[in-house]
Amino acid sequence: MATPQRAKRARSNTIGDVHINETAPPPDEISRRIKHLDPDTVDNILTQAAQIHPDVMSMVDDAIRVIREKEQNRVLSFDHYSRSVWKSINVTYRSMRGGAQYDISFEVAQGVVDTIKSITEQCGPLTNPRTRFNGLSVLRKIGKTIALSSNDTVGHEVQKHFQWDACLVSGMLEILDSMTADEVRAIREDESSPEALWPKLQELEELSHDHCIHPGLANVLTRVDPDGYEDEEGDEEEYGEEYEKGDEEGYEDEKKEGEKHNHEHRLWD
Repeated sequence: MATPQRAKRARSNTIGDVHINETAPPPDEISRRIKHLDPDTVDNILTQAAQIHPDVMSMVDDAIRVIREKEQNRVLSFDHYSRSVWKSINVTYRSMRGGAQYDISFEVAQGVVDTIKSITEQCGPLTNPRTRFNGLSVLRKIGKTIALSSNDTVGHEVQKHFQWDACLVSGMLEILDSMTADEVRAIREDESSPEALWPKLQELEELSHDHCIHPGLANVLTRVDPDGYEDEEGDEEEYGEEYEKGDEEGYEDEKKEGEKHNHEHRLWD
């Protein structure tokens, strides 16, 4: 009687202990078939495979680790978003008549909203801490641009949009939620360096109050300084004197920065 043939032993691949079924199609054929599937189906199949096969779950964890390491090592700058928002509100449609500016203002406002959301999405908990700080800083700049850009129809209408739209505040809070306690504490404790964010957030809250925009922005300051901000918030007279004089973070420096960036127009810091 013929003895049964021994089953072929599976061999390990370079990924680790994952075994390959030698009867399966070659990798390029598998990839071709997978491309016919929609993302939800791929997600469902991968989820079931990870539940059944520990090796697949291990591959998922390894992929997540690689993504985290890559994000942690990459620092993003969002300054180009700030310049783009300032230009779209103050420059791009300046030559249009009032009616045309009014019509385009809704598109401009939506573009600003999309920019805010895009920055926020790139500043999650897996990103480099510097990226989160940069994102929060640029959202602050965009908020100030909106507050100071009401000299024509586009700027005025965009400002009106943010009287009720709180997406800037939501974005700031989401980034702060992604930060560690040490990152948030560093923002509060740094009040004198050239890139100190805390006094600029306080300034933005005052501007937002004056123009009735960015509803709920005080919550951002409370999140940064939960114990002390309420006391500082009530000292309006002291702030008014500083605002009159202007300090190192005031409008004069911001005007110079804008003139350096664009000799014809100001880019508010």
